[in-house]
Amino acid sequence: MNLVTNPWLPVINKNNLPKSISLNQLFEQPDEWIDLVLRPHERVSVMRFLICLTQAALDGPADADDWDDALELIPNAVLDYLKNGKGRDSFNLHDAKKPFLQIADLKPGTADGNPPVTKLDSTYATGVNSTLFDHPAISPLAGGSQERLLGDDRLVISLLTFLNFSASGTQSAAKWKGKLITHNSGALDAPCVNQNMLHTFVRKESVVKTIHANLLDKETVDDYFGEKKWGLPIWESMPTEPDDQGALTNAKETYLGRLIPLSRFCKLIPNSSEFIYCNGIDYSTKPKKKTDSKQVYIDFKPEPSATVTLGKDDKCYLLRAGNVQPWREIPAIFSKREKNSFGGALCLSNICSTESVDIMVLGQLRDTKNVAKILDLVESNLNISPALLTDRNKDIYEKNIGDCEKKASILFRAIEKYRVVTDDDWKNLVKRRSQGKSSEIDRKKYEIFKNKAVCHYWTLLEKQRHLLMQYIELLGTELDTEREEAKDKWRKAIHSAVNETYQTLCSQNSPRQVRAYVAGWVVLYPQPKSSKEKV
Repeated sequence: MNLVTNPWLPVINKNNLPKSISLNQLFEQPDEWIDLVLRPHERVSVMRFLICLTQAALDGPADADDWDDALELIPNAVLDYLKNGKGRDSFNLHDAKKPFLQIADLKPGTADGNPPVTKLDSTYATGVNSTLFDHPAISPLAGGSQERLLGDDRLVISLLTFLNFSASGTQSAAKWKGKLITHNSGALDAPCVNQNMLHTFVRKESVVKTIHANLLDKETVDDYFGEKKWGLPIWESMPTEPDDQGALTNAKETYLGRLIPLSRFCKLIPNSSEFIYCNGIDYSTKPKKKTDSKQVYIDFKPEPSATVTLGKDDKCYLLRAGNVQPWREIPAIFSKREKNSFGGALCLSNICSTESVDIMVLGQLRDTKNVAKILDLVESNLNISPALLTDRNKDIYEKNIGDCEKKASILFRAIEKYRVVTDDDWKNLVKRRSQGKSSEIDRKKYEIFKNKAVCHYWTLLEKQRHLLMQYIELLGTELDTEREEAKDKWRKAIHSAVNETYQTLCSQNSPRQVRAYVAGWVVLYPQPKSSKEKV
């Protein structure tokens, strides 16, 4: 299986028909293939690979001017690199000497057998993963077997994704050149899964144009990662032993080196339901302390596709899957990220401020307690109007989202009041919570209830987001009447979402429910003091 000549990359052609193609086909017909057909975390991983390959082939772009000219150069540059470049013999999945992104000399570390190859794909029901994404999984209790093979095309995508999204925790053991590699105390997260981060990419009308839109020029890399941090792709600088410091430094500290992380050392076994792997390179994201109590901060930079937000405590955090829907975080996503500061993905500096742009916000949501357990995949496709790229309009958009969040808070209190009146057990739980006596189970139940209570509201609002965008686009124009009408429609959409959510979740099928409904409605729409006095 050679990635250069054999089909493995799932795409849609310009006739909207699915097809698997090779790297040669992708760049020989750059206008034929309009998009990738991949799950969110797979798309992130494959995009990083294609970006790394293209940047290595171009050895650039050098600056913003070169970036503009690079689109026409990409096809021939990549094809020449695949044929004559330094890594031309590195794209064979099962090569005996240089298998793609694998350690050829890796041996099993124990006599207990090797892990199943389905572990490479987090959507398979392997280990702690449920059948959420894997309904055809065969239960051993039914007399079946979970020993399933992956085709070579799936192996390529799954291996790339595994290296980018492997969760922390205990890993398998393996031997490399006589050294036993284990990490029973818990290996670190792969770079793309850390803190459930969301990744942002620009999307264009073809795969090659999408790759171009997400390239970084060398000046941007120097500003962000530091001088001489361009680096080499991992296939040009594979470690030759566990302590190969030159290769490890390139992998951890350079731009191209980090794009394809070697977070786990792997070796695929052809035509087998098993593979060999162990902990690989540690891509640490946290400061470490020396024995003399002096802190040594690792020169860690959030991934180029991540969004870094500024918290209320003036600390920086990654925008994460599971917190809020990406459309509510557009101002943060489109903030320009400076070195050691907060802001959106670095590729967004390439977009033209006078044209609308399509972006993809992608991520993987894990269980906060059992980080190896995948709960959901996140994919949000947003079309951003140029009107939203000005600082003034972003502030107004953010204020409107803040108003929606205030309404959501009031709505939750109303729904909570309804449940307190109708459910004595829940009344006791809320009472324990107010007294600071709630247990871990209480806290978990409360959090689940809170998320479900307002989920319907935000879903309704997302369907009406175009009304907010119509209002934003009219800001700064002389169309005063149209602008006020658009603002009024958006306000009515918020009001309608609040009422519909409350009425949907709070039934009135019994006298007790009617009393609860009225009690919650008073929280939702409290009467003015003057009205109470008249009554």
